[in-house]
Amino acid sequence: MIKDRGSMKWTSLMLPEHLVELRMWKEEQFHEKKRDLTEWEIEEIEQIIQRSFKMHNLITIKLWSDNYLLDKTGLVTGIDLHKKELLLDTDISVKRISFNDIQNAKMADSDD
Repeated sequence: MIKDRGSMKWTSLMLPEHLVELRMWKEEQFHEKKRDLTEWEIEEIEQIIQRSFKMHNLITIKLWSDNYLLDKTGLVTGIDLHKKELLLDTDISVKRISFNDIQNAKMADSDD
């Protein structure tokens, strides 16, 4: 312990486990919570996805993945109702996206 004007410095007494827990706590502060969608929102998302699939338009889908929201843009090339997934053809690859991860969808060509 280092004496500094009568107060003790505790920095040398921090355990590595404490430092790990503090880092994890700081990371969690920036995590976003997954929103529960209402029936209206789910229905609207389904309609936008179906319209994009039928018209072969680009779509931007907001996904909740690993405690963060991500935007993916591409063409919907297939919908699998049994697995509850859709195939999104992006510039780089074809992604399988679970219906449960979708938080929002909008047509990429429209200026809403």
